[in-house]
Amino acid sequence: MARLPAYAGAQLVVTLQPTKKIGYSDDMATKKAGGAKSASKKVAVRAPVKRAPTAKAAAVGARKSRVAADDPLSEQRVLYLANVFSRAQLAKLIGVSPSQTSRWASGEERPGPAAAPALIDLEHMYSRARLVWGGDSARIWMESANAFLGGARPLDVLITEGASRVLQALDAEMWGGAA
Repeated sequence: MARLPAYAGAQLVVTLQPTKKIGYSDDMATKKAGGAKSASKKVAVRAPVKRAPTAKAAAVGARKSRVAADDPLSEQRVLYLANVFSRAQLAKLIGVSPSQTSRWASGEERPGPAAAPALIDLEHMYSRARLVWGGDSARIWMESANAFLGGARPLDVLITEGASRVLQALDAEMWGGAA
């Protein structure tokens, strides 16, 4: 059996279904050609056998509708972040179209394996900044140049490098360091 390369966050679902082969038997081909009947074998056509799903197959079927990055709080998280930042700004930060954030907020879809961690990190950083400054000031801090981050905005560092350096800047500010 050939192995496929594994990709981080990828999920492969393969569904095999029995096929039905339909063709002419030798007798039919002879009749169609207008020739005499010959004593030949007839080809049997088997119909697919319907079986009740096993417990394992039922579990796999139930998981098919879920995405790999299944965040049960994604709808609330997107609504919360859309109130802090605009939906357009949130979409730009995550790297998706603004209509995608609307589908997430309505619960129609959930963020995928790339967007879900970015949304969680963004909410975490904003919540941590609120502990230091409060609502609007935390948002302003995340959108402003920061000396601890070499003049970069915490939002940009969060998206490009991850949460680690932004957490260090927040901790430095919380404990009286230069941030």
